[in-house]
Amino acid sequence: MTGRISISRVAEAHRAMLDDMAKTYFAEVLPEGPPYFPMALDRYWIEPGRHPYLIEEDGVPIGFALVWNHRDGTHELAEFTIQPAFRHRGVGTEAAELVFNSLGGDWVLGVSAQAPGGMPFWRQCLSACENVCDITEAPPRTATQAGIFNFRVERA
Repeated sequence: MTGRISISRVAEAHRAMLDDMAKTYFAEVLPEGPPYFPMALDRYWIEPGRHPYLIEEDGVPIGFALVWNHRDGTHELAEFTIQPAFRHRGVGTEAAELVFNSLGGDWVLGVSAQAPGGMPFWRQCLSACENVCDITEAPPRTATQAGIFNFRVERA
């Protein structure tokens, strides 16, 4: 059973919480990669078309999502995580649906090869999300990806 799930855009003045979660997240998905540096996320508060979201359950921060808009208008879910203690309860699907519906339109997301169960999770998640349609899978674009999903979000 989950509590009330919500998302909110993170103002730069309140990004410390997201930075703390990002440090743990990047160590999980890029264990052999470079160490995490907070300035890696600076572009989400500098460049237009970037959307940093905090995911909360009953007001408690439990994850984040980073979205950026391509020049053609496609949104990319660049990073998405729910903290380990809150996983496997449907929270991720609910949060992802809120993120997708916040912007609508065409989407792409790459799934990390380091995310155990990542491809099955996103298959289930996308098929369960209201308003998500035209879901296709594509091969990975990078060595760190397991695969890619393209889809559309129709908003009423």
